[in-house]
Amino acid sequence: MTRVFVDTSALLTLIDADDPRQLAVLAAFAECRADELVTHGYVVAESLAVARRRLGVDAAVLLLDDVLPPIALLPVSPEMHAEAQRACRATLPSGTSFVDRVSLVVMEREGITAAIALDRDLARPGLTVLPSP
Repeated sequence: MTRVFVDTSALLTLIDADDPRQLAVLAAFAECRADELVTHGYVVAESLAVARRRLGVDAAVLLLDDVLPPIALLPVSPEMHAEAQRACRATLPSGTSFVDRVSLVVMEREGITAAIALDRDLARPGLTVLPSP
């Protein structure tokens, strides 16, 4: 079984019926149905905050009750946090968010080679990002 990382961008698109990319994200989740879906707590926190602000309370409830439960939560160690913080500081002009920096560290440390994401900041050699552009 392959572990597939789930990014904030995919979670938000999944619950936003008005997002024109939703069908592509649904197809990516369907393609990965036999895989173990994983994320980390920073993605959960970011997703809940953005869902509540942009889409309302019902969207945050949908995320909490239906979308997040089958996704395994990977820990972020203090060392991983510090590594992401250093990378974020070194690349501030790039615009890559701190949560994305944490995601990249988590995926590298965990040997994860696939992600469901619309955020191209996660693109790196050796990582398959779904849905394909």
